[in-house]
Amino acid sequence: MAMNGPFADDFYKTCELKLDMLENKMDAWELVDRTPDMRVLPSTWAFKVKRFPVGTVKKFKVRFCARSDQQEHDINFLETRSPVVHWSTIRTVLVLAAKEKWVSAQCDITPAFVTAPIPPNETVYVAQPRGFVRGENKVFRLKSCLYGMRQSPRYFFGYLTKKLLKQGLEPSYLDPCLFLGKDLIAVVYVDDVLFFGHSKDAVDDLIAKLQKDGVQIRKEGTAEGYLGLNVECDGNKTTLSQPGLIKRAIEGMGLSSRFSTSATTPAEQAALPRDVGGEPATGRFNYASVVGMLHYLNHTRPDCAFAIHQCAWYTFEPKESHEDAVRRIGHCLKVAMDKGLVLDPSDDLTIDCYYNADFAGLWGHEHPQDPHCVRSRTGYVITLAGCPVLWVSKLQTEIALSTMEAEYVALSTACRDLFPVIDLVKEIGQHFGLPVNDRSSFHVRVHEDNIGALTLGQLEPRRMKPRSKHYAVKYHWFREHLEPRGIDLVKVDSKDQLGDIFTKGLGRVAFEYLRKKLMGW
Repeated sequence: MAMNGPFADDFYKTCELKLDMLENKMDAWELVDRTPDMRVLPSTWAFKVKRFPVGTVKKFKVRFCARSDQQEHDINFLETRSPVVHWSTIRTVLVLAAKEKWVSAQCDITPAFVTAPIPPNETVYVAQPRGFVRGENKVFRLKSCLYGMRQSPRYFFGYLTKKLLKQGLEPSYLDPCLFLGKDLIAVVYVDDVLFFGHSKDAVDDLIAKLQKDGVQIRKEGTAEGYLGLNVECDGNKTTLSQPGLIKRAIEGMGLSSRFSTSATTPAEQAALPRDVGGEPATGRFNYASVVGMLHYLNHTRPDCAFAIHQCAWYTFEPKESHEDAVRRIGHCLKVAMDKGLVLDPSDDLTIDCYYNADFAGLWGHEHPQDPHCVRSRTGYVITLAGCPVLWVSKLQTEIALSTMEAEYVALSTACRDLFPVIDLVKEIGQHFGLPVNDRSSFHVRVHEDNIGALTLGQLEPRRMKPRSKHYAVKYHWFREHLEPRGIDLVKVDSKDQLGDIFTKGLGRVAFEYLRKKLMGW
């Protein structure tokens, strides 16, 4: 399709340049005679038009790939696991960068996987690319990895890790894709790297040293456009948005007409049930594809997290009512296509966790014999210096027996994410000289609006109330961490509980009030 489309000439020229680079500059393979006993992987081309967040063409990309679906374990691949940076890590670093006025540089490693050598104990043969075959009965014996191979990400990550270690950057204990050095940070997402430092000279010097060490890394500017995000910096304020993705999602739902209606909230106040007896999906749009786009949009639009999650729950058997719920999200997004998450850090180095639970929220909307209807929903957001860095909206895995139990389960679940965020901020702070070990300047607070859960969480000496013993073992573990970590459990008014926006559909007034506190607009 790509070679028959409007960009066919551009793609063909890019293919020629790619093969020349792989063979003559990088020595990625050798051409050998094919023998009957060889396990040869088929090859293919992958074409992509890379675009800016606003949707305009940035560059043409082609990749010569091996067919991983034809690989067999212990024959042409062994280990495959490779880490990917957590989005909470990215947002945490962006908040600290805005607060401390760090300089950023976005870089791309052009050949990426091809720079990673294949270990001597692995032998991989690949067929020649279509349209560029030289000689009969000839195949490539790979010296370096290709895109498409299952082990490529693992070997490339190992290659890049060694290069960064040589420059004095150590991987974080909390996130192996975050590398920390003296006044320097590298955030690695496969072949996209984001550097931060106190000065431009320090960052540029690190990039130059990597290039001198053989890493084909290219600077592409600052953080703008990183991983498809539109990053706009204005002083201490950073705005993360995805207008291009919103536009594609709206077009995918068929809502691009200027006459389509708008919605002020992304979800109805009533819960979204399975609707077992409802009308089947009409197929007006690709439900799974649109929900997938909305999931990625969730990285900059936490105000839609609850609505997206409840629609995603029915991806494999959607009803017409679920399509309507997805389209409502689209109507809401269309009103504010250029809006996103505003990171405007305060002067205080404070971590706040707002959590909430919706007890048996689907009761009365599902069949009473369906256990799905009595599951409670957990929702929470963790902020650093007043800026959201992590948020979750999900159903609880176990059935809570009371509102207090549902809240306490949510509190315990939120702490599982809260503790790593605390440790991550401390780890980064120690490399940059931030006062993270001074309790007078570094505070951690957990906000609760349920008196029962707050009392149980603060109870000293630690003991269980008679009605709370049945969940003591599983959910009281976090009590051991509160005092050593200096975490305060505090009461928050229900109208200011940011966790509400992640647990239920809200009315316009309440939604806009919490969105302002959460998103900054």
